[in-house]
Amino acid sequence: MKSQFLQSIAILAASLSSVIAAPTTYSTNVNATYDDLPNAAVTVPLNTYRGLLYGNWTYATVQAVQVGGVASASPFSRAVSNPLGTLTLVPQKPTWNALAPLDFFFGFAVRDAQAIATLAAPGTVTFTGFSAATGKQVASMSFDFKPPLSPVNPVPMKQASLPKEFNQPLGKIVVTQTNQLGTALLVDNLHYLLYSA
Repeated sequence: MKSQFLQSIAILAASLSSVIAAPTTYSTNVNATYDDLPNAAVTVPLNTYRGLLYGNWTYATVQAVQVGGVASASPFSRAVSNPLGTLTLVPQKPTWNALAPLDFFFGFAVRDAQAIATLAAPGTVTFTGFSAATGKQVASMSFDFKPPLSPVNPVPMKQASLPKEFNQPLGKIVVTQTNQLGTALLVDNLHYLLYSA
């Protein structure tokens, strides 16, 4: 009788923990190209886009890419990092309460007033994911961008695919960059899943 009671308590506890630990249901698959944003000849703040809050990001419209510059993965705009402070990607609540990044294109460039007609530069970007259920870090991955030393054409962005550890409901992504002073991270075609309650 006692063991049956304890078994019932264990089942109830397991049921409650599964409800608490899984607050999300898959909803939509998003490819953020940034191409439908208003034209911006210079970098302007990027606060919200396609279900995400962008912490400390800007964006710029690509008018023309010079030889040796970084060509966007899609035709027009791309997200540009702010060289100061921590970059974050957070689901836009209350509509969405978690995200799972899948892949993205990126590059680094010497930053000028426009941050668009600039020369490609080396750098490393790191995505770190935090669980939507617990807030704890559950995934981290770094990617290097190494343009040729003397490019004769615009340098294409590099595609980065995130490992399976990111394919779960995350409450926040922290994006850090290791690069030369005066350069900026450029991101395009960020592909992710959004989860709703």
